[in-house]
Amino acid sequence: MMKSKFTLGLTIGATVGGLISLCDAQTRDHVRGNLMRAGSEAVFYLRNPGVLMDDVKTSYARVATSLSTTADKGLRGLEEVQTALQKVSKLDDQIELPAGQRPKELASGGNTVAAR
Repeated sequence: MMKSKFTLGLTIGATVGGLISLCDAQTRDHVRGNLMRAGSEAVFYLRNPGVLMDDVKTSYARVATSLSTTADKGLRGLEEVQTALQKVSKLDDQIELPAGQRPKELASGGNTVAAR
């Protein structure tokens, strides 16, 4: 029951907000233009379903290519991070610490104050 009240309230709020925003002339003109353009595109695609299918295929191919390219870039970035971490690890292994000194003390210059 609570879910339906939320959905109903959200719908009423969105409707009232949209109607209030239409009080502005510039907003009305913008909405009218968008609706007319959407209507004419819908009519065009209804009369030319083959064009619609071609456009959908083209859009799908574009999105698939974009996702593939993005994934490749992400993998290359991860490989670069892995290589950098391996280099840092090798450098860390080559550093010899003075006897009795821990890495944290070395990083701070050896000037650590013991807790009292």
